[in-house]
Amino acid sequence: MVPARLTSHPRSRQIGPVSTSQTLSLAPPRPLLRSRVAWGVFFSIASAVVVTAAMLTPNPLGHGTHTQLGLPPCGFLSFTGVPCPGCGLTTSFAHMVRFEVVGAARANPFGVPLFLVTFFSIPISALGLVRGWGVLDTLDRMRFERVAVMLSLCAIVSWGVRVAALALG
Repeated sequence: MVPARLTSHPRSRQIGPVSTSQTLSLAPPRPLLRSRVAWGVFFSIASAVVVTAAMLTPNPLGHGTHTQLGLPPCGFLSFTGVPCPGCGLTTSFAHMVRFEVVGAARANPFGVPLFLVTFFSIPISALGLVRGWGVLDTLDRMRFERVAVMLSLCAIVSWGVRVAALALG
């Protein structure tokens, strides 16, 4: 039996007794595998959203582009006559993928920053996948909690302005 020795795996934060058979293992440590799976999921979802937006034709009404995907019209808008916070996001993304920022902002102002975050998450998640970055560590370094708060505030203000414009207009 080979005695255990005190060492650490280069990609592991744990230091402790490790047998020779563990140090020679070619399998990545579990946290690395989980991070790569998470980055792969993020990459796939963001890419699918951007590719889908590119395949859609923006609805000139500023909302309803999602019906091209076979989805029903917005129930909130149909019931109340007031757009929901998500009304126009698909249209906004379809404009943004064509670099039509004004059309995107008219459809839903929140769609512009949300599209940018979605779009730029593609190369970040690709790098995280390839380099094996820890997901939470990377989000902490990027101060993503601030991005999430800003997106939330933007969504609330954007919807409030749209509802107020309808009420005044």
